[in-house]
Amino acid sequence: MSNITQDSTGLMYFGTTQGLNRYDGTNFKAYTSDTNNPFYIKEDFIKANMVYEPTENALWFMANDELFQLRLTEDSIINYTRKHNLKDRVLDVFKTKDNAIWVVTDDFWEVKKDSSKLYLQKFENNAFHVMAQINRYKRVFNQVAIDADGFIWWTTTRGTNKYSLKGELLEHIKLDTHNWSGDAIHYVPSFFDSNNTHYYFPNSTGGIAIFDTKTKTHKTILKSNEIFRHAVEDKNNNIWFSSDSSVYKMDAQGNFTNYGNLLKSTFDFSVISSLFVDKTGLLWGSTDNGLFKIKTEEQLFRTLFKSEKEGWGNSMRGIFEAFEGRIFSLCENQHKLWYTTKTGITDTLPLKNALGKPISLLYDANFLVTDETKTKAYTTANGLSEIDLKTGLTTTYNAFTSNNNVNGPNSLLRLDNGKLLFGYTFEHLTLFDPKSKKSKPIFSTKSLDSNIRDIRVFEKSRDQDQVWLGTRNDGVIKIDLKGQIVTSYNQSTLPGFGNYQILSILEDDDGSLWVGTYGGGLKHISGDGELLAHYSTDNGLPNDNVVGVLKTENNTLLISTYDGLSVMDMSSGEFQNFYAEDGLSHNEFNYSSFFKSNNGLFYFGGMNGVNVFDPKELEQPVEPPDIQFLGISGYNSKTKDYFETDYAQTEFSELEISPYDQYFEVNWSLPSYFQNNKNTFSTQLEGFEDRWFYQGNATSIRYNQLPAGNYVLKVKGTDSSGKESASVLSIPITVRQIFYKRWWFIGLVLLALSGIVYSVFRYRLQQILAIERLRTQISSDLHDDVGSMLSGLAMQTELLEATASEKDKKRLHKIGNISRNAVSQMRDLVWSIDSRRETIAHLIERMQELAEELLLSKGITFNINSKGIKNLDKKLPTQTKQDIFLIYKEAINNVVRHSDATQVQIKIVNSPKGCSFTIQDNGSNKETYKSTGFGLSNMKMRAKKLKGTLNFHTENGFSVQLDLPFQM
Repeated sequence: MSNITQDSTGLMYFGTTQGLNRYDGTNFKAYTSDTNNPFYIKEDFIKANMVYEPTENALWFMANDELFQLRLTEDSIINYTRKHNLKDRVLDVFKTKDNAIWVVTDDFWEVKKDSSKLYLQKFENNAFHVMAQINRYKRVFNQVAIDADGFIWWTTTRGTNKYSLKGELLEHIKLDTHNWSGDAIHYVPSFFDSNNTHYYFPNSTGGIAIFDTKTKTHKTILKSNEIFRHAVEDKNNNIWFSSDSSVYKMDAQGNFTNYGNLLKSTFDFSVISSLFVDKTGLLWGSTDNGLFKIKTEEQLFRTLFKSEKEGWGNSMRGIFEAFEGRIFSLCENQHKLWYTTKTGITDTLPLKNALGKPISLLYDANFLVTDETKTKAYTTANGLSEIDLKTGLTTTYNAFTSNNNVNGPNSLLRLDNGKLLFGYTFEHLTLFDPKSKKSKPIFSTKSLDSNIRDIRVFEKSRDQDQVWLGTRNDGVIKIDLKGQIVTSYNQSTLPGFGNYQILSILEDDDGSLWVGTYGGGLKHISGDGELLAHYSTDNGLPNDNVVGVLKTENNTLLISTYDGLSVMDMSSGEFQNFYAEDGLSHNEFNYSSFFKSNNGLFYFGGMNGVNVFDPKELEQPVEPPDIQFLGISGYNSKTKDYFETDYAQTEFSELEISPYDQYFEVNWSLPSYFQNNKNTFSTQLEGFEDRWFYQGNATSIRYNQLPAGNYVLKVKGTDSSGKESASVLSIPITVRQIFYKRWWFIGLVLLALSGIVYSVFRYRLQQILAIERLRTQISSDLHDDVGSMLSGLAMQTELLEATASEKDKKRLHKIGNISRNAVSQMRDLVWSIDSRRETIAHLIERMQELAEELLLSKGITFNINSKGIKNLDKKLPTQTKQDIFLIYKEAINNVVRHSDATQVQIKIVNSPKGCSFTIQDNGSNKETYKSTGFGLSNMKMRAKKLKGTLNFHTENGFSVQLDLPFQM
């Protein structure tokens, strides 16, 4: 890997011998010379500087001695050649203070060897112009540095030249001379910091020197046999120098720190090819075997009792402060008591018994406390041990052996009155007075309802003579020292804890309780015992095993876990996390290993030593960069293609998703690359989701067949330390509706359906009109032609009857009656099919005519009552009209033929459920009163066709009642 740079969005670019790679913290985008690669470049052997030019949003790089420009917005490559006035080979590319692009070229292969030159060329108006030139030596060494004033310092084998931006030679110096394969050369790489200090790296002696440009004097600031080649300045004005195998940091006071051994312990490499500091202040280094990253911020933690062995070294527990401000802690794997003095002297305290024989503390001696004089310490393991902190004399009270758990940790607490509380079950809870050496149990065996076991931690309560107990299986219990249980919180209570082992307890000033658990994160119960808040890795906690909790004066909590140390803002619930990369001795901290000293320093012990710090120094105002939208990918079921669109450098207003996209995936990046695997994100799709969803370290989210509509995808993130990104990424998304659900398509379908319905309606209307015309024509023809013939026949019969014999008169009379009946029947048929006689009014009119014709001729009066009918113009279907009329006609004929009635009442009455049609006469009841032929049965048949009912009544005459299911 040859070089590193970063664009304005925070994406990283790495030049390698296999091509150019863009890195977003999760994925690489490779530009190579493979013709099958969609991101093709002509040459991919990148071996020198890469330069990002923000004005054009372009990346300049060299590959195989050719110059290329990657235009990031268009994602296109431009190859600059002789057409752009470049001399033959491109040896270097760099950028001056005014963002102008310059190159170093030579014409060695184009001219005679003794006349070859090196050129400084500046890019203007899409061409390179020679600004300066020097004779080329047979060996080419080349390096360019820009000082704080913007001048160009060009060093070659002939020495170092200083140029103005116009190409004017201002100064020539020889900073060093060394032998290269028998040739004396004056090539010396240089570096200028923000104060314009001129550092250079003499090859003849090694090390680092400073050249005073005013006094022309030299000063060596680091003597070393190593040859340095690169330097960079970080945000804190520290200067980082690299040789082939080491990296040195020089702080503002001129102190050097060598990171070479640390790098070598991390991975193998032989050559460091470049250094780069990104926008967040992270130092990147490229080597022949990959990349390394170093956090450039000042170390926030001081370590005590740390082993030189990396990883699990000295595991520390039971931290406490003794006489003269000495800090003690138990190294459990060495069974030794370590201490450090105020002057920084670190040593161990040898322990011995009364006979002078050395002894060791057991593994389970987790807690240590002092007496009032701070000259004696106590711990519980195999009994109760008293340690003289000045002499190491240790006295063990074996009478308390049964009070402690020989297979596990044993908690110990010093009360305000100096007495000691210990014991791993309720039955063994004991108060011991170090002065009088007397002890007594807290609970009497008779008063114990249940013997709570595996007590892991004690915490003094604000309430006098009351103590909190944290257990392995029974949650948190508060007792008083008289042997009473005051309150408890466990998996069966509200609020509950779940089945979590309690590792630490802190009672706050307001009486609320902070409880660290094994696997359950941090839990908070308010002072009134009602509210339970739960904090876990989903909320930003680095790990769900919380082994220590302490409170600072700034309303923050310091929380140690199995994977990092966290600072929690109690008002906002936000976490800031720290790891070994931040200076901690180890990421895993120990149970019973946290302490606050009298001078306000905090101590947290872990798997390799104790970490000491002032929490005020942890307050870092630096915010992580903005989240960057990278692009979208997915699968289209219509085209059966996978698609991918890069939006990292493209302006966009919204994402438009096709209805045929089976799924789409949105990708983003948080350009905070220090422990970027611990960056976390949450998303919310407004318009589809009503809350935020935690995504962990995932930098993408997939949606499958999202319903059509308008949405806004919001992404927020935190870096590895738990700090939230400066802003929330908002991505408008429009999912298009599929064509058959869009308004225009629905409109066309409705229009087509309307056309079809109209056509069918028009066709049926034409058919109906044709039938109407046919009915009218038939009725007219029957009335005019057949009616005339039948009437003429009847008249001729009557004329013949007048002159005929008696025998023929009867026959002719019968023929005349038949003709008249045929005329009457035909008139009824013509009336029923005549489309001009379809309304209720026409029906009543015909009923009136029939009654006048049949009843009045017999001297029978009648009355038709149709006042209840409101809409006389209502049309009746032909068959309905015909059936009703024929039932009526049959009833009237029956009255004429069989009744001695003198009056007939005809009523048509509408009701909510239908219509009632009644024909009532006042004739007397006679046994022979019945219809001839099939009259009544025909009436019933027609009533059934009408879906009505027909009833006959013989009270007060004879009546026919037709009930219809519809209104007239």
